[in-house]
Amino acid sequence: MPDQGEHVDEATDADEAVMGLLHEHVPLTLLVDLVDAPASEQVLLEEGIPDEPWWEGSTPADRPDADDAAAG
Repeated sequence: MPDQGEHVDEATDADEAVMGLLHEHVPLTLLVDLVDAPASEQVLLEEGIPDEPWWEGSTPADRPDADDAAAG
């Protein structure tokens, strides 16, 4: 059985990870959705891998959200 100190360390690590994501402008609503979301493996089994790997754009301008970022 873990002692109280271990539990506090794990909670602190999780808090720091979340704060880091928020600092990088990941929306809080997305983080909340991910808490209850199915595992990535389950999502891939149900939805499959996209035909076009949009995340592999060579420059930021190649990414689908580039227009949104330029306009904002």
